Amino acid sequence: MRLIFLKKRSQAMAPDSARRTGRKLNIQRWSNAVMPFLHPTRLVLAVFLALALSQAPAAAAPAYESPPQLRASDVLPKAMLSGPDFRVDPLVTSDGYLNTYILHSRFGDFTVVSTALLRTRISEVAALAVMEQVSNSGQFGTALAGKGIQTVKGAANLVIHPVDTITGTLSGVGKFFMRAQESMTSEKSRYEDSAGQQLIGFSQIKRDYAKQFRVDPYSTNQVLQDKLDALASAGLAGSITGSALQALIPGGVGIAVGSISGSAVLGEVDVSVAPQDLRRQNRESLRGMGVPDSLTRLFIDNTVFTPVQQTGIVQALASMDGVKGRDAFIGFAADTDSQDLALFRQRMSQMYAGYALKVGSLDRFVTLGRFVGAATPGGKLILAFPLDYLSWTETTAKIVAGLRDAAAANNLAGAEVWFTGKASPLCRKEFKRLGFTVHENAAEKLLDGK
Repeated sequence: MRLIFLKKRSQAMAPDSARRTGRKLNIQRWSNAVMPFLHPTRLVLAVFLALALSQAPAAAAPAYESPPQLRASDVLPKAMLSGPDFRVDPLVTSDGYLNTYILHSRFGDFTVVSTALLRTRISEVAALAVMEQVSNSGQFGTALAGKGIQTVKGAANLVIHPVDTITGTLSGVGKFFMRAQESMTSEKSRYEDSAGQQLIGFSQIKRDYAKQFRVDPYSTNQVLQDKLDALASAGLAGSITGSALQALIPGGVGIAVGSISGSAVLGEVDVSVAPQDLRRQNRESLRGMGVPDSLTRLFIDNTVFTPVQQTGIVQALASMDGVKGRDAFIGFAADTDSQDLALFRQRMSQMYAGYALKVGSLDRFVTLGRFVGAATPGGKLILAFPLDYLSWTETTAKIVAGLRDAAAANNLAGAEVWFTGKASPLCRKEFKRLGFTVHENAAEKLLDGK
């Protein structure tokens, strides 16, 4: 016991220098462990890493993409890249929804928004080439010279010329009064001819000529409009009717231009029919579908649409006999304020009609915020979008999330989305994650390739 006590006492009485030496050793060990991290560069990195980790969200935010620049050869069939009178610029811009093309032709250059409109413009270039042949032909000049003296009589006869394609037993005078009534009760499309042109018969012969060349007399292509006007003026002066013109067209009625806006599934709109008659037919057809008159008027009086576009929409809806809620689509279409949007909504209606005809039954149309979709009898949502290339932008993400929520609010389970073009890989991935089945290049199936 004494030995142990003496040992502890001697330790307690150890010199202060020894204790200081021990503390130095401990400090040195701590310094060796910590100092590598106190290097200026490493210290900055450590602080940056700590801040990044403290601010990192629990899950990574979804990535968005910018609309790409595309190559025409990657998005168009070979036949649409170039032809005898045209070529498409190799660079294509996209706004994330529709492509914008530059079409070079010997009749001028055209900026064209959407692949669907490009197809039409290419057809119109082909028609312009044929019109040029006709106007320069000796036969057309001879016909004008031989009939020029009959100008006044010919013009008078055209004022109440019966339209063969209108069904019913109305006389020419009866049709005149019906058209006058329709003109007073609805707005004229901004793409129609003036009242004076309609009165002298110019508009009728222009429509007849357009039918022979298989182009839309209300086309927004000003070059085509100018050429049609010139031919119609000459034809009116020489009393050359549409049927007489047919004999002067190389290849006759079978001319391969076909730029009319109708879907091959539904047939084509008869462009020779007077716009007043088209509006009256559309009004009656919509009434038969149960569309309220007030909503019909909003749609018919929207001057942004051409008569052919409005008729295309009505024909598409009429083909879906028994589908409920077609007034929802008319309400959706009535809110159209640009020609791009008018064509978009016309093609959308035709896509739904193509689905009902070739894919499966539709039960009803449903309003989804500012969009409209269709529901199958089994409660699945069908969405049709005539888009060229869809990018996964922040706007797209919000719209898709909204569509998903609106579908749930309408008790719809499962959804299919049909595009006439393609979606980006990221877009397809996100649609799948949100429960949508994506169908690309749907124009081939739903619109017979148009």
